[in-house]
Amino acid sequence: MKELIDAMTSNPDEFIHLISEKSDGFSQEYAAFLDSIDPLKDLHELFELKGLTPFAGHSLGPVFKPAVKEIERINELQASQLHEGHFPETREHGGNWFDCDIEEEAIKAMQAMLGFSDPCEFLYTQEGLSSNLGRLVDTFYRPTLMDWQSGKTGFCHLGKEFFSDQAVIESVLKRGIQTAKGFGVFSASMPAPSPSSLALKILPDEKGLYSEEVIIHFVKEHAAQMQILHLSDIVFSTGQRLDITRILTELKDTIEQHHIIVGLDLAHTVGNRTLNLCELPVTYAVGCGYKHICGSAGSGFGIYVNKNTDLEKYPPIQGWKAAASDKVFDLIDGYASEIMMQKGAWAFRCSNPSPVALAPVKTYIKTMSQIGWDKLNAKSECLTRYMHALIQQHLGDKIEWITPDAPKKCGAMLVFRVKGISDVRQIETLLKTANELGAFEIDVRPPNNIRVTAHYGYTQFTDIHKMVARLEQVVHLLLEQKKQESLTLTSIKQGKESGFFEQKIGKTAPFSPQHAQASKEQDSLMLTSIEQRRENGFFEQQTSETNPNPSSLQHTQAGNGGFIP
Repeated sequence: MKELIDAMTSNPDEFIHLISEKSDGFSQEYAAFLDSIDPLKDLHELFELKGLTPFAGHSLGPVFKPAVKEIERINELQASQLHEGHFPETREHGGNWFDCDIEEEAIKAMQAMLGFSDPCEFLYTQEGLSSNLGRLVDTFYRPTLMDWQSGKTGFCHLGKEFFSDQAVIESVLKRGIQTAKGFGVFSASMPAPSPSSLALKILPDEKGLYSEEVIIHFVKEHAAQMQILHLSDIVFSTGQRLDITRILTELKDTIEQHHIIVGLDLAHTVGNRTLNLCELPVTYAVGCGYKHICGSAGSGFGIYVNKNTDLEKYPPIQGWKAAASDKVFDLIDGYASEIMMQKGAWAFRCSNPSPVALAPVKTYIKTMSQIGWDKLNAKSECLTRYMHALIQQHLGDKIEWITPDAPKKCGAMLVFRVKGISDVRQIETLLKTANELGAFEIDVRPPNNIRVTAHYGYTQFTDIHKMVARLEQVVHLLLEQKKQESLTLTSIKQGKESGFFEQKIGKTAPFSPQHAQASKEQDSLMLTSIEQRRENGFFEQQTSETNPNPSSLQHTQAGNGGFIP
């Protein structure tokens, strides 16, 4: 047992090996046993869980209770001491609000996860990913006259990148073009380009997966046209994790030779997997504070800016918070450039940060860093591989995996499609419907991808087992419903081809145009009836009568094709 307990937070390969050796290793009873011996089981109590069991933490995680307490502490300090909460003397009571965005303990905790070398390279922000990305790329997209003339104006990104990233990139390109117009860069012989023509898109395969070889080749081929290379570490739609270290290591000389700014979208990485930014030629990075980190909806996160970035060439917008906090009050009615921060993310400080807005991300990162990201990552991988094995075991012939199998090629999120079901939103809806197994939140993304995530903090092995049992019921239900509808439609078609409807009408009255119209109306009513049966749960009722209340995976498999909704 000790080997199994240790493996859960240190060796996912050994964990899967040990449970696979047992005949009941993937049973509901053994899932309960795994929960009982989980060395991190107490983490479960730190999350507020009501009603839905979350399997879509890649989109929005549940409430993190310590963050709520921290917000209460901040509010209490403001109620009792008002303005004094801004100063270092109140730090132990949730204060020092002037510098809450660069709090030493919180910066060190983030450093343990992202692997940057200098504290000044990370800044907590109340703004979300898109606002931060816009601020950064608008700073770093600065083509010169020579760049416009030579064509070095491109912005390279993944072709199926998240909509908001693409919207920000489009906006920045528009602004760049407009600035160039204002300086008379364009003419009849060199007309202004469209923003879309400056977007260099790396395309995925038919599953939405990217090849590292293709990315490397594409960047090398278009390097002379490129101002910025923007990549995601984990792709939001497929769960694929790119080998960023390999990509940027092989491109290091190209990046240096062509002076390319490199940025990372870490929306699905932070709180999920770790990075070593200090080893990579990355200029900037952004992340998300309400997915794996469980902040409130829309919570801010922060920005990373490499300390070696030339901020004389790329000056950021600064406010009074970019000045040294211990000197700015003496110059409050003036300005002195010598007290302004000159490097890293701290040089991007602007206005007062809200301690309440930063509380969710800071509290979470500090709490989890005390446990250790090595243990959390190992536990996460154990849960993910367990869920993958269970889904494959019970739905393997009915699904198509999108997320790569190799653990190093993915994070906590798994993505798959169900064969024969064209609208997987039905699956999402039915899983959320209360059932004796529970109610479960997953989510879907185009074209027909189902996304599920097991989280090291709040997901238990029994949760996974129940979710997969319910998923199997729902998939079988929808496939059976589709089969019944197909049979009914075939019957209608055969009836029309054999003249069945005309014969029925012919027995009651001679043929007339009115009879022909009646035939069409009858067909329409029958088709409407099928749809009404579908909406009213007719097919679900029919199938559930054949096999009432299957309560487990074993029972479901033993049933005769009947599944409750």
